Amino acid sequence: MANESAQAITEHYQKTFELTYEMWRERNKLFVYLVLITGVGLLFLLRVPEFDKLLVETIASILGIKDPERVAQLYTNFPFDVLLSAILVINFYLMQKLYSTNLSVSRYYLYLGAMETEIRKTLGLPENSVAFTREGKFYWGGRTATQNMSKWLYVIVITITLLPFSVLKILGDFELKSIMLTLVDIIVSMMTFIYLFEYARSALQLDVAKLPPSGSKEDRKSSPKK
Repeated sequence: MANESAQAITEHYQKTFELTYEMWRERNKLFVYLVLITGVGLLFLLRVPEFDKLLVETIASILGIKDPERVAQLYTNFPFDVLLSAILVINFYLMQKLYSTNLSVSRYYLYLGAMETEIRKTLGLPENSVAFTREGKFYWGGRTATQNMSKWLYVIVITITLLPFSVLKILGDFELKSIMLTLVDIIVSMMTFIYLFEYARSALQLDVAKLPPSGSKEDRKSSPKK
């Protein structure tokens, strides 16, 4: 019976680790996508002539437009402002996905660390053994200062990428005197930065060796007074 329990819990641990690893990879991809999409948006926003021309020529090629006059007209009348607003919406989606995925990854790693303690007890492993300490004391015992900083570096990179793009886009909307477009962009930008704030907050709270037990001194400090 003990062997069956140990096998069941170790198999569950392995499956959870595999799921966590896949989500970890997805989180990293989302971060890259968010930075790249915002970078492309900045190129449009700053109206880099070569980049705008390349985009228009690509669209003209897809649509089969070969007349130089029509291509020039497309370049003049292309709705770059609407495209930039669409990029804002994409940024919101990617930021929300990045937040939720990072939250799940952080929780799963905490869960794996807690499971390791239970597995070690079930297997009767000695205190000084390293088996089933990968996400627990083995990881946290060798964690470096740079690793501790990484969560803040990610937040800084996302902020210095999203903030200039959002601010410049909204300022451009004011210059166009497009009330509807300005309102939409302000709302979408606010929602995006709400998720950025929550991303930073959850990274700070969950990037720990283990959560304090319910009813602990830390919990009592953080709980509101009645």
